[in-house]
Amino acid sequence: MAVAGLVWFCLVDTAIAASPGYDGVYRGDVSRTRGDDSICGKASYQVSYTVVNGLFSIPYDLKHHVGVNLEVQPDGSFTGTQAYFAGNRKSQVRASGRIAGNVLDAQIEGEACGRSYHLTKR
Repeated sequence: MAVAGLVWFCLVDTAIAASPGYDGVYRGDVSRTRGDDSICGKASYQVSYTVVNGLFSIPYDLKHHVGVNLEVQPDGSFTGTQAYFAGNRKSQVRASGRIAGNVLDAQIEGEACGRSYHLTKR
């Protein structure tokens, strides 16, 4: 019985692991959807992110080292949050999106800024 439980645990652990089928380098455009230049930076720019073993990160505030670590699920979706401080106040940044085919679409939202990503696997 203990061996059967261990085998089941290993299978479940493997089933919920990150999805390396989405690995690769994704390049494309970021557009600011909320906020202004003084706080959030440029209205649009290009980025390149690398997905390794189904894992990657999206930065929110490079100056203060705030970003969200993400794990791509078997269906291509991903979602995550990261707590951070805006002055003395604790806040949270949220990221979500999906990889479908060779396209990664994502959104990231924090207290002051929002951005939309449209990236293509190269």
